[in-house]
Amino acid sequence: MSNTATAIALACGVALTLSGCNTPAGVQQSGGPKMLAPEEALIFPPPGGPEVLTVINRNYANAVQQDVILRSDAATPGQNYLKVQLFGPQKAEDTGRGGLSESSLRVSSISREIRSAFPGVAMATSAEYLQNNYGAFSYASGRGYGNDACIYGWQQIRSPEDARQGFKNLGRINVTLRLCQSGVTVRYLLSVMYNYTITGNYLSSDWNPYGIAQDPDKGLGRPGNPIYPVSGAAPMQPGTQTPVAAPVLARPRTVVTAATVPVVVQPQPAASTRPAVLIPSPTAPRASGSRPADVPPPARRIETKRVAIPSPACVAGQTSGQTCN
Repeated sequence: MSNTATAIALACGVALTLSGCNTPAGVQQSGGPKMLAPEEALIFPPPGGPEVLTVINRNYANAVQQDVILRSDAATPGQNYLKVQLFGPQKAEDTGRGGLSESSLRVSSISREIRSAFPGVAMATSAEYLQNNYGAFSYASGRGYGNDACIYGWQQIRSPEDARQGFKNLGRINVTLRLCQSGVTVRYLLSVMYNYTITGNYLSSDWNPYGIAQDPDKGLGRPGNPIYPVSGAAPMQPGTQTPVAAPVLARPRTVVTAATVPVVVQPQPAASTRPAVLIPSPTAPRASGSRPADVPPPARRIETKRVAIPSPACVAGQTSGQTCN
């Protein structure tokens, strides 16, 4: 009896196992990084490049981060990228994830990031105060391998503290740029930091890291305040920075010596020692018995014997009264 019960239990277990294998569960992706198409980026470099290759997206409980991978033609090791972090109200399915650190971009953390992004490259932080359309930003620059110029720029976009009262104008955006390119200047690379565009935002009326919009100029639209057209291109606009041309090696000059090329001297005509002959005018009266002293005497005439050629009629024997000599 016990053997029969054991056999029935084993048969039921095998049946349950087989039915479980036939359950269509499928494979589910984890909540890790996802690769997106370039057009799904939340931040774009300026028109004209560098080219966007792909986008790596990461969702957190309090933010979303995207690494926009840029094309690199430099000899310096490492990947060019434009990274953006948007802090704001995430979706319900993202609230269970870990949170992204909201600490400010400190000098210590930036130094570690620079050393990690440019191994073996000496980078110097600029002390200049620079500002683009989103506010102030900083950068470090250096010379990479070969003829490479490299920069690392960072910027935090956040509304002023006095504008964040009453749960308004909340949110924050962090932007970092790692870029190396061959044959260009640091100023050329800075044009990317001046002209990038943020296209992502949260669907919340309280999220506004840009702060209150600036009032227009008081003289705009009023009489007595003329506005003239802008002459010349604005500084740091994309496409106006000319890359440094590759140095052109001077071709060696061939030195030609007198020994290799013979010098041919053209003989000059000898100057005539005879005196100039003066020809009198046809209208001038001709002297009858005198000859100018500067006119040489005529050459002596050589006497020649006259030869008489007979007429063809004489040769034929028909004289017809003509005398044949």
